[in-house]
Amino acid sequence: MERICQSCGMPLTSEDMYSTEKDGTVNADYCKWCYKDGEFIEKCSMEEFIDKCSQFGKQAGMTNEQMKEYCTKLFPTLKRWKNSAKPNFK
Repeated sequence: MERICQSCGMPLTSEDMYSTEKDGTVNADYCKWCYKDGEFIEKCSMEEFIDKCSQFGKQAGMTNEQMKEYCTKLFPTLKRWKNSAKPNFK
C-alpha cells in the first residue's frame, strides 16, 4: 500500500520526504512540506488548504479544477483533517 501524506495526500515515495518531530525523530505520517519540527507549517482550515493545494493540479497530471475535486473528496479521510471535517447534509 502506498504511503501518502496525511495532510496533503502527496505520495511519500522516499524517506527523505518524511517530516520531523521537535526532537528530530521522523514522522512518516506527513511530508516535510506540511509538517516540520512537530507542527504543521500551514495554519489554516481544511477548505483553505484545499484551495492552496488545488493550484498544483498540473504537477499531479490534472487540471486545477480536477485537483480541487480530488482534494475535496480525499482530505476529510486524512488524519490531519478527520476531526475538522464538517458533515455534508445535502
